[in-house]
Amino acid sequence: MAGRTGRALVALVLVASAGPSGVMPWVRPAQAQSRAAEGWRKEFDEVCGKTQDAMTLPTAELRALVERCDKLAPVVQGLGEPERKVYAKRLEGCRNLYAFVLESRQER
Repeated sequence: MAGRTGRALVALVLVASAGPSGVMPWVRPAQAQSRAAEGWRKEFDEVCGKTQDAMTLPTAELRALVERCDKLAPVVQGLGEPERKVYAKRLEGCRNLYAFVLESRQER
């Protein structure tokens, strides 16, 4: 149990490290705006934008979010080096948080 709790804490820290706009502070605003127009970024924002509500989301929605994270991961892996590292880590944190909440519900 301690391992899962630790992973959830790491996931929450990663998700919280992004500002309210969902942009990492070290990404320049011009770069963030150009990426926001891309389809993957919209999906990324939608998927990771629900982490604060993870505990209250229905189980079916959590499963769907995990699946969406899994589908988005290869797209993020295809990005250039700085973006790939940042967004892949954050996407992994979002997915891990949703999976953790699902696991905790199954253990009850």
